[in-house]
Formats: sequence, C-alpha cells, structure tokens
Amino acid sequence: MNKDTLITPISRRNWINLAVTYFLMGVTATWFAPRVEVDDWRVHGLWCVVGLAVALPTLLSARRSNFAIILTDHRLMFLAIFSVFMLFGGALLGLGPERQMAVALSHYPFDARDALRVAGINGMGFGLALMIATLSRGRWLGSRADLVATWVGQVPPGWAAGAFLIIGTVATLYRLPYDLGFSQGTPSGSVRLLGHVSLVAIFVATSSRGANERLLRWLGVALTTVLVLIGAATLMKASVLAPLATLAAGLAMRFGSRVVLPVAALVLVSTFVISGDLVAYGRYLVSQTRGPVNLGDRWSLLQEARLAQSDFGEDRQYAWWARLCNVPSEVAALEFRDEGNGGPGIDRMGWVFVPRALAPHKPIMTWGDELYTKITGAVGSNDAIGIFASGYYHGGWGGFVFASLICGWILAQTSAVARAVHVHQAVLMLPLSLLGVSIAAEVGGDFVSGFMGLFAFVLYPVLGVALFLHRSARRQGGGLAVRQHVSSPL
Repeated sequence: MNKDTLITPISRRNWINLAVTYFLMGVTATWFAPRVEVDDWRVHGLWCVVGLAVALPTLLSARRSNFAIILTDHRLMFLAIFSVFMLFGGALLGLGPERQMAVALSHYPFDARDALRVAGINGMGFGLALMIATLSRGRWLGSRADLVATWVGQVPPGWAAGAFLIIGTVATLYRLPYDLGFSQGTPSGSVRLLGHVSLVAIFVATSSRGANERLLRWLGVALTTVLVLIGAATLMKASVLAPLATLAAGLAMRFGSRVVLPVAALVLVSTFVISGDLVAYGRYLVSQTRGPVNLGDRWSLLQEARLAQSDFGEDRQYAWWARLCNVPSEVAALEFRDEGNGGPGIDRMGWVFVPRALAPHKPIMTWGDELYTKITGAVGSNDAIGIFASGYYHGGWGGFVFASLICGWILAQTSAVARAVHVHQAVLMLPLSLLGVSIAAEVGGDFVSGFMGLFAFVLYPVLGVALFLHRSARRQGGGLAVRQHVSSPL
C-alpha cells in the first residue's frame, strides 16, 4: 500500500445530489407502481436505465482518480454494487432476453407492479443511506482509528504481509474440511473472515513499490492462483472471483486505474459467466455422490462438467443476468412481511456484537436459506434480499428506514477508518480498510449480517487498541504520551 497525496475526492455536493436524485426516483417508482399495467415491464426497465445513467458519471470520475479513493471512500463501492444488482440486474425485466427473464420470473411469481414497488424501496433506501453516509463524517471512530494507525503504522509492511499470509492460510485450512463436507457443522464467522486475510496478503504484495517489488508481485500472483484453484475445487464462484478482484485492486493501486480496471472488469465478468455452468453442473455431480468428495475427485468432476458444458443447449446455459437480478427475492420478502411472515433480523440484531466463542448458543445470523425455503419449499440454497428490502422484511417500514440509516452511518465510519489507515500507512490495519469495501459491497445482501455483523469486526479492533493506548498513555503521564505519539512524524 502506498501513500498518494494526489487523491481527488468526489465533492460532497455531488454525493448529496446523487442521494436526492435516487430518493426522488424511489418516491416516483412507489407512486407509479399501482398505476402501471401488470405486464408493462418497460417502465421498470426505463427506471433502471435512468438510474444507471445517474451513477455513470460518478463511477467514471472515480476511474480517472487514484485507486486509493476506492479504498478510502466506501460510498463508491456502495454505488457500484447498487448499480450492478439493483439497476443493471433489475433492467433484465424490461430489457433482457426472454429466456433469462423467464428464469427470473420462475423463481417467484410477480408482475411489473411488484417490480416497480421494489425499485421504489431500493431508490428511497439508497438515497437515505447515501445522504447519511455523506452528512456523517465518522469523526468519533475516525479519531480513534487515527490514534491506532499512528502506532500500528510503525510495523514494517513485510512483517504485516507475512502475518496476513500465515493467518489466512491457517484459517483457510481450518474451514476447508467444512466446505468439502468432511466436518459437520459451520465454522464461526470469525474463522471465515480470518481466511480472507490471505486476500490482504495478495493486495500488499501486488501493490508494493521499491526493492523486491517484482518478486512480491509474483508471489501475489502465485497466491491468487492457489486460492482460485481452491475456490474452483469447492465449487464456490465467490471464492474464485475474490482473489482475482483483489489481484486487480493491488495492480490498480500500483500501476493506476485507467488501464488495469477495464482489463480486470473484462476478466471478472468473463470468469463469472463461464464459471456459472461449471459450478452448477459440478454441484449437481457432487450431489449425486455418496458422502464427502475430496479435492482430487472434485477436479475430476469439474473436468467432466467442462466437457459436458459444450453439449449444453441454450435452455441449459447459465442465466448470468438473471443471477444478478434480486427482484424476485425482494418481491417475495416484501410480500412475506405483508402477510405477517417476515424475518427475525430485528429481534436478533443485538447478537451481531456478541462473539460466538462467548455465546455458543448464539442464533444463526443469516436467513437467506430460510427465505429460499419459504419461496421454493426446498432446501440447499440461499436467496439474497438486498439491504433495503431486508429492512422491510425484518421490520416493515420502520425496519426499512432503520436499515437505510444504519447502513449509511456504517459507511461513514468505515470510510473514516480507511482514511486513517491510508494517511498513516498502517499496513497492519489494511484488513479493516478492505473489510469496509467488502461491507459496502453487501448492498445486495442483508443489512443485519452484511452490514452490522461485519462492522463489528471493524469496531472492536479499533476501540480495543485505542483503549489500550489510552490506558498506556495515562500510566505514562495523563494522556501526554498519546498526544505526542499522534503528532510524531513517521
């Protein structure tokens, strides 16, 4: 990670204008929803296209800036993922091919009015969240992160990268038997999160400058290859895409966004589309076997899936656009809530701040599988709701407003932490900065587990170390040591 003082932030007025625009678009969609014809999908498609047109200038301006702006202003990732799932994904219903639209409609029956109602929820929720993320500066947590980053910034980057690699490798090896079916139960969220620390090692290695940077870069590429192969063997698209995206982020940080990001986007999109059929058919083959399947056998099944892929007709090909369209699940979530069959998130959200190690009987904090069962009557998969629809699903209109406000506030806090990490070059705190980016990317998930749950992993380390430093400073002279430490040059 390299300090770059030439980052040009996107203006506050620009963010406020975006927030107001999307909120008004949401209000308009909500008003129009009962008035459109039930089979007139064009209105929903037009709403999504307008939304994409509104987002595009801001996203393009970020591409022209230094990549560090994405690491330090998490509203950009929030806007990008909202554009992918809520806007581009939703546009399928008005503009997409009939086969893929039929796939989306087959998951849960709904009409154009229902789709426009979801657009209204998403537009108003996104506008509220973006406004709060802009008006709230995150100063309280940011000041404590600044204190911690000044102290942690003295750790050499090489030591930090080595620690990330060791921790990530151990955690990945621990959870691998669970992913392969050899161990029963579910590893804790902390273990899964620690497994992702190896991604931070990739970022540090590929974004490095100076002595040995070429060697570090190749080590980062090698680690990326290993994690992609593990992700393919466990038949998880996200585990294949995440290392590739991290590699792209590191290279963009080192060489700039203009060239790296377009190439990276092409590679990621191609991988997403191509891996769809392989993973789907590979999972089918694994499900036909008895008992757990080891890595070697999984590779054989993947080869079989690759050969069979060429024989797939159009009706069996992966509906990648439909996969990006959350509207069916969102419609279902809203209707289940209206019927009195909503989710348990509001009742359970206090548990997100309690580590499972301290409370072994802590309830499961994800319920995408429950929603999938409600929709299909089957088990074995999960449905993504979207943070704004999830607020309504768990708590009606009050839950929707709360979800929108708390998600915006969390974005402000994680961005403040990330700025402190960048300013002080605190490489050891880089996982917190990247975790903030990951939280922003959860806009297509659930606000309790995706935003509040992950935010606890940012909040506790910052507050814990800050408290330790304050107590140490008091023992050394009533706080003077802390002030001197913060102002000392690196």
